[in-house]
Amino acid sequence: MSTDQRIVILADTHVGDRTPVIDAALLRAIEAELPDRILHAGDVCVPETIEELSQIAPTDAVQGNRDWFMGYHLPMECHHQINGVKVTLAHGHISIWQWFLNYVVLFLFGTMSGHRQFQKKLAQKYPDADVIIYGHIHNRQDEVMAGIRFINPGVGYPERRNQFKPQYALLTITSAGEIRAEFKSVLPDPPASV
Repeated sequence: MSTDQRIVILADTHVGDRTPVIDAALLRAIEAELPDRILHAGDVCVPETIEELSQIAPTDAVQGNRDWFMGYHLPMECHHQINGVKVTLAHGHISIWQWFLNYVVLFLFGTMSGHRQFQKKLAQKYPDADVIIYGHIHNRQDEVMAGIRFINPGVGYPERRNQFKPQYALLTITSAGEIRAEFKSVLPDPPASV
């Protein structure tokens, strides 16, 4: 007998890369969701982030391009079947060579691939998925393309693209296989005074 599953989705927390720690307000918000599991779509950057999240709920994470640069080895993809729904977790950059090519195009032509280009490549790579969770683009998405639902939770640390409010998503997969996604943001804790 299956029950509804509550899954917190994170991406691009960049701890040790762009921010010193995962924000305490974000951790409190995730804990308050009472998740059954946490899925992190890459650019974790340090193992301590996964250790902290694992104290809240079982956590899976995949390797992002910044993880690769920082030498933090994680799987490139993770697959789950939850209440009959096939969920794939990937960072979205496809490979370090695809990431590099995207920046060559940016340098030569002044434009980067849009989110639909990343989704198209993910759909080609994981055609059996019902849901693909990804990060990388630092931009929330929840849309269906090629019969696959794509969910990007946004940026997990405070920066300009999220108005300096860490973002995550709550994915609920009901016992009947219905999929609901809610985007959430938190006001970060103020910096500690010296």
